[in-house]
Amino acid sequence: MRIGIKISPLTVLRTGIPNYILNLLRSIAEKDSSNEYFLYTNRPIPFDLGLPERFKTVVVRFPSPRLQLWYQVGLPIRMRRDRLDLFHDPVYPLPIGLPVPGVITIHDLSAYTDPGVHSLRASLAGKFYPRFLEKARRIITISRFTGTEIARLFPEAADKVRVVYCGVNPGFRKVENGELLAGVKKKHGLPDRFFLFLGTMEPRKNLERLLDAFESVGDRIRHYMVITGGRGWSYGGILSKIENHPFRERIVLTGFVSNDELPALVSMADFLVYPSILEGFGLPIIESMACGTPVITSSVSAMPEVAGDAAVLVDPFSVSSIAGGLIEMAENESLRNELSAKGLERASLFTWNKAAEETLEVYREAAEEAGV
Repeated sequence: MRIGIKISPLTVLRTGIPNYILNLLRSIAEKDSSNEYFLYTNRPIPFDLGLPERFKTVVVRFPSPRLQLWYQVGLPIRMRRDRLDLFHDPVYPLPIGLPVPGVITIHDLSAYTDPGVHSLRASLAGKFYPRFLEKARRIITISRFTGTEIARLFPEAADKVRVVYCGVNPGFRKVENGELLAGVKKKHGLPDRFFLFLGTMEPRKNLERLLDAFESVGDRIRHYMVITGGRGWSYGGILSKIENHPFRERIVLTGFVSNDELPALVSMADFLVYPSILEGFGLPIIESMACGTPVITSSVSAMPEVAGDAAVLVDPFSVSSIAGGLIEMAENESLRNELSAKGLERASLFTWNKAAEETLEVYREAAEEAGV
């Protein structure tokens, strides 16, 4: 088959969805030696994808690379020229004039169900979910939680849903190289003992309640708080809370940290705190587990599904619940050791090779149903 995949998110920072796309592509390349792939973007990718020749990057600028004109107008024309058999959008929309069977990945439905936790642009895009779901031949979700939400809200699309879990990037493993650890520690000004928040700075990640919880227990625990990740949207209130925090001297902001250094940083943390309000998966959970770092995460949406019994679960809407988790993890070394071992085992269940195999099966299903 000749399969098209949208890769334009790779033109921005390699976090979240861009990481999903890149890891999936590289694993598909290892598993599939017969199909030909056309990778569509509106701007050049600023790094080498490391893929074989049968993966062709195609930059579509007609009629304009801005907004969605390239996607809605130029891309369908290019698909016909490339004689595609199937198209996969790993973010979720599909061109109105899509000329071939389409597969979409729905990471979560929050832009539709909880537009207030997103930027205006994302929340407006969420209004089009019903059309995307109707148009898609198959719908990949990255958790059972999201698949169940689709079935509840859009029962007519339930039969199209296939759950394909994300994997752990192989680079995420416990780092024990003393020189590397010391270099990362010095570069980012890391303290000796800290808990880590890893994620984009935006309302959905629940940093403000985490900061409140740290304020309530800061006199009791010795840990610093390290916040790692880029700035998303509406982060002004978060920065203000940090600057006025009573334990400001024990809060470290590293900003974005590259995937080359991130496993070392995660390995140095005593534990991860990931109290997000809503996630379709929550990659930092299994990335931290793969490094042997214990995890506190939320008891809602997909996070319990991903964490299993290998994490402390807290109510993300309760500052006291988050604070209780901080105290429990900070003061109980045996619990941290137990969760570290459980987390390593749990993370081993999530691989990109498995995700690639299951995604290829979805492609085959969609093509066969369409008579390709």
